[in-house]
Amino acid sequence: MKVKEQISSSQMSVLFFSFMTGSAIVNIPGPLIGYAKNGAWISLLLSISAGIFLLSCILYLYRKFPDLTFIDYSRTLLGNWVTILLAIPFISFQFHMTSGIVLDIGLFMTSSMMRQTPLSIFVLSVFVVIALTVRSGIETMARMILAPMIAVLVFIILILVLSFNNYEIDHLFPIMPDGIKPVILGAYFSYGFPYVELTLMAMLLPYVRKNEQKQLKKGMYLALLVNGLCLIAVTIATIMVFGPMAGDRKYSMFEVARIIDLLEVIQRIESIIGISLILTSFLKATITLYILNLTFTKLFKLHDDRILVFPLALTCYLFSLLQIDKGSATWIYAVSVIHPLWATFSYLLPLLLVTVVAVIRKKKVE
Repeated sequence: MKVKEQISSSQMSVLFFSFMTGSAIVNIPGPLIGYAKNGAWISLLLSISAGIFLLSCILYLYRKFPDLTFIDYSRTLLGNWVTILLAIPFISFQFHMTSGIVLDIGLFMTSSMMRQTPLSIFVLSVFVVIALTVRSGIETMARMILAPMIAVLVFIILILVLSFNNYEIDHLFPIMPDGIKPVILGAYFSYGFPYVELTLMAMLLPYVRKNEQKQLKKGMYLALLVNGLCLIAVTIATIMVFGPMAGDRKYSMFEVARIIDLLEVIQRIESIIGISLILTSFLKATITLYILNLTFTKLFKLHDDRILVFPLALTCYLFSLLQIDKGSATWIYAVSVIHPLWATFSYLLPLLLVTVVAVIRKKKVE
């Protein structure tokens, strides 16, 4: 029998950070500022708090069932049929996530860089590479993900530093010009993307080596904290550069990089952010497709854990084209309004249900 793949706790933490930061660091600031205005960073603090709570639930279940995925211990605690019912929205939202992440890459390329190229070409090309990466296994993914993620962080920091001359501190005030309601709305948006999505990590934690389980908790919380600091820094920088217009910039960091002009030598470096968006979205989509394949494997108890990779990638590709078929405005509405609500029913409620049952059973045993 094939030995199950294993990765270190530090690799899992990096993988978790990549999943959480991924496309969020480029895609979140603009829409978030549009909702919460100057209070966008407060919205992030609220959604990060929700993320910490969800991560605590996941790590609690991991301590109780270190060898099982979310599907496995859901079957143990709730039974097979309840698990299947919970898996329906759980899987449907994974299809939405995977197709949406890759779709964002295509929309960025066709709207900002290569406008004459058909969207389907970009989406199909990315899905082929993602599927091949997923088939290589989680050990390979964990080894390859560190270098591109470090490169992306270096690019982001470079842009933030080079934009220093464009910062206007006055743009940060007043903090809540329209009261608390926009801040709550922004928190709702950023809770749905990316913080409630961390529930998927419950499918990957059993791959951590058994002798490194104690270090995992510290690494996961640290990864979430660094993720939050990165998103807050990028959001504040966007506000300081664009002020009241920051909410109208969809790919805000791309726009921030575009206006950098130092001594007429350092300019037009937005291609760096373009590369970052493609890299981070690729990393997150790879992890999401891997988890989608793993969910099917565990749910139907398949012996070959890679037989469905290409069929699932093809399904996600078709779903991507279906989601954009009604226009980009409909897609933006789906991401900003429907996405958090769908994620709540697909991820949050099943996780809370399983956690509550696990706590009740523990008390009964005691």
